[in-house]
Amino acid sequence: MALLACGLAAACALAGATAQASDETAPVAQTLAPTGFVGLVVLHGTVDAGHQRTTYWFEVGPTTAYGSTTQPVTIDKDHAVAVASVVSGLLTGATYHARLVARNRDGLSLGADVSFTPGAPSAAANAPTPPPGSGTGAGEHSGSDPASGQAPASGNGRTSPPVLAPPAPPELGETLGAAPQAGTVLVRLPGSTRAVALTDAASIPVGSILDARKGTVALSSALPGDDTQTGTFHGGLFEVRQPAGARGMTELVLRGPLPTCTGGGARAAAASARRPPRGLWGRDDHGRFRTRGSNSVATVRGTAWYVEDRCDGTLTRVSKGSVSVRDLRRQRTVIVDAGKSYLARSAR
Repeated sequence: MALLACGLAAACALAGATAQASDETAPVAQTLAPTGFVGLVVLHGTVDAGHQRTTYWFEVGPTTAYGSTTQPVTIDKDHAVAVASVVSGLLTGATYHARLVARNRDGLSLGADVSFTPGAPSAAANAPTPPPGSGTGAGEHSGSDPASGQAPASGNGRTSPPVLAPPAPPELGETLGAAPQAGTVLVRLPGSTRAVALTDAASIPVGSILDARKGTVALSSALPGDDTQTGTFHGGLFEVRQPAGARGMTELVLRGPLPTCTGGGARAAAASARRPPRGLWGRDDHGRFRTRGSNSVATVRGTAWYVEDRCDGTLTRVSKGSVSVRDLRRQRTVIVDAGKSYLARSAR
């Protein structure tokens, strides 16, 4: 009986492995209509990864021979996902071709060719019609520029504004949802030199920089297990990160000029006083968020808090809940409760 049970277990394990392997298929890449058309263009498509790790990229060029590719991105999903890449340096009025390519160990998929003309008022001249219900913009990544890798200059010498993708469910480590709540909020996408106003809900890639110094923005990010979290932030300029392996922890890194702390005399001191503080207000409801200043990292959960880089260090002040502050210079962690603050002093 023991030998029979062992044989049955082995057979079941083999059957399970076979069933799992049978689920893995070659990818399916579908090219959708590009958007943008003012020097900076967003290429769109969908990728079905075939239940395994799949790498996708866009091929771009003046002919169907293409000649340039965007930065490859690897996904591992059990359903089709919308993808996009930003390209720049394109000549206004010229005709370009693009297609989406996906590859995994079971095969290579070439999406249909689409042609488009940067600067044209309409959609791609030869773009396939997106299927009903297909999204665009989720998983957006900065692609390599077919020309220079930099945002181009338009005819008046100014760089072209970026194009924000439509709202889509956030992807862990890939994209976030951003929605304006009050005032003016600006977004600068990775690889872009210009910011664009966030006037409605949008999907933005990890690595974007948000300017909420004159407004309030709600950010939604993915957690393991298809859960999401939302936090509200205002009064600061910050970069959004979601480190790999951090179980959905979303990190907001303070950006902007540091205060003028030494030298420069009265004129420098007056200029520093007029400069907006390098800080950020945040509020979340039992999510996984943390703010990173020059001297400390504050991890929060169900909290309202403020963090600011000052001449004497990074200040964390808590108005609700509690915050775990990691003092980077002293290498210690301090719990700060509501109504209290902690200053992680800078090196002198």
